[in-house]
Amino acid sequence: MTSALNWLLGLDALRPGMEGVEFGFERPLPAWAWALVTLAAVFVAWRAYRRLEGAITARFALGFLRAALLVLVAVLIAGPRLIKPNETEERDWLIVLADRSASMTVRDAARPTSAERIAREAQLAATLAETREVWRRLADDRVVLWLGFDSGAFELPASAEGPLPDLGDPIGRRTAIGRALEQALRRAAARPVSGVVVLSDGRSADDVPRAVTRRLEAERIPVFAVPLGADEPLPDLAVREVDAPRTAFVRDAVPVEVDLEQLGAPDAARAHGAVVELIDTDTGAVLDSKEVDWRDAQGADAAGARASARVVLTTRPARAGATKWSVRVRPGPGAPPDLIDDNNSADFAIELVDRPVRVLAIDGYPRWEYRFIKNLLVREQSISAAVMLLAPGRRYLQEGSIILDTLPRSPEEWAQFDLVLIGDVWPGVFTPEQLAMLRERIAIGGAGLIWIAGEGSTPGAWAGTAMADLLPFALPERAAAARAGSALPTFGGPVLMRPTLAADRLGVLRLADEPSAEAEGLYWPAALSSPATGWSMLYWAQRIDPAILKPTAEALAVAVPVENGAPVNDGGTFPLVLSMRYGAGRSLYVATDEIWRWRYGRGDFLPERFWVQMIRLLGRESLARSGKPALLEITPRRGEVDRPAQIELTLLDQALVESAPATMRVRIVREGSVDERAAPGTTPDDAATTELVLTSRAGVGSTGAGAARTYSATWLPTASGRYRIDASDPLIASAGGLSVRAEVWQADDEMRTPQTDHALLARLAESTGGRVLAPGDLSQLLDPNVLPKRRLRLAGEPDIETLWDTPLALILVMLLLTTEWAWRRLLKFA
Repeated sequence: MTSALNWLLGLDALRPGMEGVEFGFERPLPAWAWALVTLAAVFVAWRAYRRLEGAITARFALGFLRAALLVLVAVLIAGPRLIKPNETEERDWLIVLADRSASMTVRDAARPTSAERIAREAQLAATLAETREVWRRLADDRVVLWLGFDSGAFELPASAEGPLPDLGDPIGRRTAIGRALEQALRRAAARPVSGVVVLSDGRSADDVPRAVTRRLEAERIPVFAVPLGADEPLPDLAVREVDAPRTAFVRDAVPVEVDLEQLGAPDAARAHGAVVELIDTDTGAVLDSKEVDWRDAQGADAAGARASARVVLTTRPARAGATKWSVRVRPGPGAPPDLIDDNNSADFAIELVDRPVRVLAIDGYPRWEYRFIKNLLVREQSISAAVMLLAPGRRYLQEGSIILDTLPRSPEEWAQFDLVLIGDVWPGVFTPEQLAMLRERIAIGGAGLIWIAGEGSTPGAWAGTAMADLLPFALPERAAAARAGSALPTFGGPVLMRPTLAADRLGVLRLADEPSAEAEGLYWPAALSSPATGWSMLYWAQRIDPAILKPTAEALAVAVPVENGAPVNDGGTFPLVLSMRYGAGRSLYVATDEIWRWRYGRGDFLPERFWVQMIRLLGRESLARSGKPALLEITPRRGEVDRPAQIELTLLDQALVESAPATMRVRIVREGSVDERAAPGTTPDDAATTELVLTSRAGVGSTGAGAARTYSATWLPTASGRYRIDASDPLIASAGGLSVRAEVWQADDEMRTPQTDHALLARLAESTGGRVLAPGDLSQLLDPNVLPKRRLRLAGEPDIETLWDTPLALILVMLLLTTEWAWRRLLKFA
């Protein structure tokens, strides 16, 4: 019976009575239209049989058949059919963004049961574990998409325990909440998103893009922020950079310059200051320490968001050899604990040499300054010197511990000196070749040079010579033409000397044992800042116009004119002591020859400190290259990711220069990688090392056959970390090998600013109609008034079986027609 009915109705897949199957019309008519169709059919049937003769019952029956046929035709025209709608329901999505950056390791989150602070990562893990049932119920009702994020969003693998994911370790060095949100919404494109949960400390290198905010607002997607870590940012001290010489002399006053920074400190924390110490890593001894007052630091603001300070620590090492020192900063007495300990110290290596500084001092006549310097160089045990008076007739007088038959005439003879001191001497006493070799010794060999101004020849007579480039200022044109006299004007009266911060940074002009308030905290005796003593004034000094200074020159001291017994405040614009780097060396220019006058104050103490500190500064820099066949350098030693660094390899040994190829190679290894720990002779992993080809170029001051040879290349670091650069060329390896270390920072490395930023999370939640939830309030997400339901019903293509073209429809039409015709014939109506 069922199969026969299906055949009559022409049914294939659908059946009457099946779940979801409905009867309908392809061209449906309203009820009133069907009423009109029925009346019209009755009217037509009545018109057809009302005038025929016969029994009324027969005419009524035939009229009924006619009306039924017309109504049936109308039904078939409307297109009867069976239809089954195909609808699917898509569950809404809940996106969960979990912070996986390195700042999650910071221990500033409060432990509920004690005053001890725990890491933000531990707080996150505890929060998820405590709300496991909440996440299970959410996963039963919704699609929960777990994403981790640092500089971008990424999927977190499912955990075997469920419903929580495997978070992994927080290792990202940069957080970008805005970019992570954008990528998360892209992953859920065209999906019904009911909300976004952000589990983070709020620290981000970017803002949320306006396009993302507009989409969240337009689609009414609320963001629920769950702030982790301390509610208020805690202060953090950091050692940002340490600048120290790589080599120094034993018993030398070695300066170590330290850049410090304090972040996120309120006024109360800043008032306690900090203590920075220089420590011998081998013995643990504190070599020097200083207190830092953040209220007077550079960049300090009212909110205490950031303050920086530069401190110079000084020590006099007594033990020779390679050693390691460390700089450490800690909060001052009474200050709150520091946020991160890892950035509170920095280690560096230094090589200490126990030998005297070798000095060649040359002057033109026995002036007072020459006599004092000569006696100083002769009696100072830490200095070996050759002191010469040279007259234009090439007659000379010589004193000191080093005896010379004549002026150095070869690069090897010049190389025995760490420092050359040139007084008021006529350049004609040197041959052009000697001056060129001296220039190369400074530019390539790293030797130091001190000029002492004079009324006769320095600096004017040196214009046009090979040494003119080593003057820290450009000589006036008239001096270049005349090449006679000092060529610079002098002050019309006495002046006082005032040191600058640049001098303190280099560890020179530190003539007092304690900082002086009169000298802006520098180590400068108050007596030298006052003309009342008389002996503090310098009665002859050259007046150097700052406009003629060379770009790399910096003033270590300025002249303060004295008029009517009082210093004149003219802004201190005229330099009195100048410094300029030239190639690998340094040139100092002292624009007076009356430092000897300070002897009237405290004997030889003040002028001796003045000159010895300068001599030791230049000696240290020369020592870095002394006795080395080659030198490998990187500039800067502390750089940033995607910022170019210059790597230079300079061959100093003539045997290496003569056999040097056109290119050299260096190997750059990220310390701590598999390559760095590999045994010698193993094949390095290409992913952890970089081979760089250095090309040859002429060095500054090179003079032909005896010239050093320099190779250079630009390196673009792509990842942060500590790197070791090794000279991998066999030529250098045969000479003992060379290595240098560098540190690379991500410019926006969040560990440089590790404080929380809960305000950003609050703004994000407020702008999207969400809310800020405490870690213990995540159960609120189960409330549909808090987290709306956004399920979608999707209508697919329905299943349709038509009934107007079936055998049953044809049978009914034929049956009505045949019955009416047969009755008409029988009743003789036709």
